[in-house]
Amino acid sequence: MAKVLVLGAGVAGHTAALLLKRKLKNDHEVIVISPNSKYQWIPSNIWVGVGRMTTKQVTFELNQVYEKQKIKFHQAKAISIHPQGDKSRKPFVAFEYTSKENKGRTGYEEFDYLINATGPKLKFEATEGLDPAYGYSQSVCTFGHAEHAWNNLQKVLAKMEKGENQTLVVGTGNPTATCQGAAFEYILNIADEIRKRKLSDKAELIWITNEYEIGDFGMGGAFVKRNGYITSTTVFGESILTEYNITWIKRAGVTKVENNRIHYETLDGEFKTLHYD
Repeated sequence: MAKVLVLGAGVAGHTAALLLKRKLKNDHEVIVISPNSKYQWIPSNIWVGVGRMTTKQVTFELNQVYEKQKIKFHQAKAISIHPQGDKSRKPFVAFEYTSKENKGRTGYEEFDYLINATGPKLKFEATEGLDPAYGYSQSVCTFGHAEHAWNNLQKVLAKMEKGENQTLVVGTGNPTATCQGAAFEYILNIADEIRKRKLSDKAELIWITNEYEIGDFGMGGAFVKRNGYITSTTVFGESILTEYNITWIKRAGVTKVENNRIHYETLDGEFKTLHYD
């Protein structure tokens, strides 16, 4: 019997574990190590961030699924990988438990095959002041962040309903940040929420991106075929933003976030400041 060890239980790791178990059945052992007790469907955080879905609708307990599938699960973070093993063990991964009952305890798991699906790590510190913990900005990077963003968005909407004008800026942080899709979708969700409440005259929405053109989406753009016409994602993206009364700033990398001010540098080397509420 072979032991297949999967690090991470996000989209890639969780999918891999379930497919492996389905293919290997009980002839081989599948083990998952992940620091989180819950699986979260990250793409739906943009809906949590406008109150159209709850955190319960985008998460579920991993252990319940793995017990049913007979997959061994450690709620823990991998500390180190030892592909050569040591004197007493064959190849193994050392880990530290993150669950309440075992927090801080360490352990190890041997493996014959290893899938590393730990994914990216959020790096708010790459942009000074960007971390939501400072209270200057919101995030939809996790379901907890998205829920917090929705709570604060409701306060902004309430101000608009009282007649106050509000400037909302959505985008990505550090000049080297990639994957603009979620932020692009989220600003459209916010715009739709404002439109439904008939508050568009009280809102200024700004999209800020480090991409060279609107619609690049980290891949240099693409083409969309609709109704027999082929349109570039640049034209498509600019058209959608215009339709929702969203202005945009492109080729701009955010360098610092303060209370009500965003500092950014343009590709031309200019340093500018942007006000937001």
